[in-house]
Parts: sequence; structure tokens; C-alpha cells
Amino acid sequence: MMKKIKPFVIPLLFFLVVFIALTFENLKTELKLPIEGWSRSLPLQTEKIGEVKPVFQEQNGMKRVYVPKENEVLSFHVTDQLEVKDKQTTPLSIPSPQDFWVQGDQYVFVRDQQLIHYDGKKEKVLDEDVRGMDSNPNNIIYFKEKEILSVDKSSWSVRSIKKVTEQIYSIVLNDTSDSFLSVVKSANQTSKQLKVTYHQTESQSVLREHIILDKEEQINENHFGFYFIENGNDLTVYYTLFSNSSGGKSYKIFQGTNQLNAGREWNFSIMTFIDNHGIKLENPKFIQYGIDNNGQAKVLFTTRALKSNDKEAVNVYEARADGVVWKTELRSTTNDQSLHPYWVGEDSVIWVNLVGYKEYTFSGASKNPEIIEKSLKITKVDLKEAVSATVLSLFQGLIFAMSSVYWIAPAVLFALVIYIVKIKLMEDEDKRILYTILALFLGVQFIFIQKFFNTHYYMFAPDFLAFTGSSFVIPVVLALLSGAAVWYGRKQDWSKLTAICYFAVLNTFFLSLVVGPYMF
Repeated sequence: MMKKIKPFVIPLLFFLVVFIALTFENLKTELKLPIEGWSRSLPLQTEKIGEVKPVFQEQNGMKRVYVPKENEVLSFHVTDQLEVKDKQTTPLSIPSPQDFWVQGDQYVFVRDQQLIHYDGKKEKVLDEDVRGMDSNPNNIIYFKEKEILSVDKSSWSVRSIKKVTEQIYSIVLNDTSDSFLSVVKSANQTSKQLKVTYHQTESQSVLREHIILDKEEQINENHFGFYFIENGNDLTVYYTLFSNSSGGKSYKIFQGTNQLNAGREWNFSIMTFIDNHGIKLENPKFIQYGIDNNGQAKVLFTTRALKSNDKEAVNVYEARADGVVWKTELRSTTNDQSLHPYWVGEDSVIWVNLVGYKEYTFSGASKNPEIIEKSLKITKVDLKEAVSATVLSLFQGLIFAMSSVYWIAPAVLFALVIYIVKIKLMEDEDKRILYTILALFLGVQFIFIQKFFNTHYYMFAPDFLAFTGSSFVIPVVLALLSGAAVWYGRKQDWSKLTAICYFAVLNTFFLSLVVGPYMF
């Protein structure tokens, strides 16, 4: 029995060693912090939810999260320690995605174009033909096709704020004041005329207005995601421009700052996000704007980018302005898709994370040292991802194995020529012929393989395979190992030519395992 499996012993042992080494290396990648001083992603102790948009509120120094589900609203507190507390459910159906107002057990939301107030027991329709709404803790505004209105929370009555001649697309209420933006669009055959107006409330019925944007919007464009920050007479406005041209979709964030009543035109510039490797991050989505403790603007967003050297994912990033660019840091380390990020205090972030088909849960990250230490514990998910990455990389090595035809072909062609011209030399296994075949195989391989040890290889290969002179050392070592495997595993009835073929197969197999995964 041992004699039968002897030729496969060293290849199997080598495969196991490489598999374990690559899995360990991939596990180290999984355990890597997104950036020094921030924890890896940790799942919050909440149930799975569907593809909905949560609403976040600040309550009693903690973040309160409201999640609309099919026939109920799930709510819970999240502390800056990423602990989930005070879970509650309210038997209420709120369509998602939309913003809604909530205070205690009272809700105001839009459903089937009706503005509805829920007092904790029953629903009451406040108005009809409603297109959308926005709110902050102190104010609720909504809009119809060509009218903007507000809700008086003391009597739950409504009053008109502003009527316009164009169709209203959206309204955006400031987080802390009664000021708001209105976005209206008037359509023609090939484009739309976009008009964005800043409304500043001066009394119950008088508004001071400033035109922010008045431009043409192409049929393949959409301006959305407007947000603004007030700082005295200075106003900063952000928005997202989506465009779809020639089948390529893009998302770009624009920022503009102006002083009210200064009479200057608004100028908007694209926000350029650069990560800590100097790479530009494209197509930011699910934007969240804020101000840090130093009064500086900050931005949370998600986008698809490299999570590690060889893996992409849609992760959460936090950015702050640094001159004309926004320096960006990775906040999440999840492997699938992240969306709807939000700050919990200054030192923690939570977001919705894809865990299955249309199944999501909440994850978070923090600067807290205890949470960082907790996040470094190995989990079943880490092991699963490490093994999965190893298997995938070994399959990539098959591409390298197919490339081996370049250095196998000269040796095979030489053997065929000799076989045709002087068959006796082959039948007698002339040493000169056999050594020439072996030299052609190794020589052409050594020359050709140097091209594979390129920038891509040294970027993605682990440190123990990417060192000075690795393009010379690794082929030589693997050739010697292949020779040792032939010496150990060769059967007595094998011819010398069979042994050389066995050597070529083993050598290609070893190279495919060791360097193949990082060549392409």
C-alpha cells in the first residue's frame, strides 16, 4: 500500500503546508484593524432585518435607532460601547426608505400619499396627496406637488408655508433650525430645469429665500441627497450628482460655501476622497454629513474599494477635509456590503451590513480600547473567510499552471525531433538527450518566470514570498524540492523519461501553489 501512494506523499504534504501557511496569512489579513486606533467590525446584538432605511435619533446621550419592518417598527438604543439596550417594537407599518418623525411613542410619516400621525394607539390622517416629508426634533415639514407645509405638534394641525409654480422634488430640513432647502424641477423633452432654494424662517409666515442652484439637468442625470450646514451667515451645501452615460453609472459629491446676502454666485466643486494609500475612492453612496468636536466638517460614506491586497468590498469610510481633498480612513472590515452609516458619538460608528440574500443586520466599530481588543478575537466567520480566500487563491494558481506550456513546449518539441530523427537515442534513454530535455525545461522556465515576478506579485504576495531575489531563489528551491520528491517517490519500474515527466508535473504543481496565486 505504501509503495502505491509513495509518489504522492511529498506533493500532498507540500499542499497541506502551503494551504495552512496561506490560510494563516489570510487569517492575519482578516484580523487586521481598518486603521490604527479603530476596532474591526463587530456585529450588534440585534435581529436580522430587510432592506430598509433606519432612522437615527439622539436621546439621553445615546443613539436611538428606529427600523421599519413589515408590520412593526423595531427600536433600540446603541451606546458608545456598541451595546444594544432597551429594545422595543411598535405595531406600526411605515414604508421604507423614507424619513419619519418620532418622539416617544408618537410618529409622523407618509404612507400611500397620506401624512399620518400615530399617537401610540391609533392613526390619524393629517393631509392627503403628500409627496414627502422631512423633520428634526422640533419641526415637521412636508410637501405636495406644488406646496410646502408644516405640522403644528401642539394641535396636530397643518399650515401652508410656501406655494410654487414648479413641481417640488424634495425638501431638506436643517438638523437644528427651521431653515430648509426646496428642490424643484420643471421638465421638457430632453432635460429638466433644476432649482434649489434656501428658505430661512424669520417668522410664522415670512421666509427669506436665496437661490442656491438654478441649472439644467440632463435626462441621464439626477441631483439628490442635498444637505446644508449653517454657521452664522455662512451656508455650506452638499449634494450628490448621479449620471448614467454609455452604460456607466457614477456618483459624485459636490460642495459649495457662500455667505448669505453677500451677492456672490454659488460655486460648487467635486469632493475628492483619497484613502491613506493615496488612492482615489470613486462613487461614494449613503452619505452622512456632520461636524466634529473641533467644528470641522466630516463625512461618512460607503463605496466599493480594496479591503485588503486581494479583496474588494463595499465598506464604510470617514473623511475630513485636508486642503483641496478629503483624507479618508477605513472604518469597517466587513466582507460584503455596508450601507446607511451613522456616528454614535465622536468615537464610534454603526451601519447596516449585508449578511444574506436581502438580509441585513447592524455592525459597528469604535476607538474604545476594550472594543478594539474584543474585535481581535478569532471568530468562525474569520476562519471561514480565511479558508475561502485560500481556496480561491489556489484556484487562481491554475491560470499559472496553464502558462507552463511556454516552458514545457520547447522541451517536448526537442524530444519529438529526436524521436523522429534518432529514435534509438530516445529508446536507449541517452543521458545527453535526457539532460538536454531537463535543461530546456528548467532554463526556459527560469527565463520566462522572471516576467511574472512583477509589481503585481510584490504588491499582493505575503512577505515570506516577496523578498529581494525571490525571482531567483523560489524557482531554484522548488526545483530542488521537486528533485527530492522524484528521488523519494520514484518507482523502480519507471524509466528515466518517466521520472523527468514526473519532475515537470511536480515542479509546475509546486510553482502553481506557491507563486501562482499572486502572479495575476
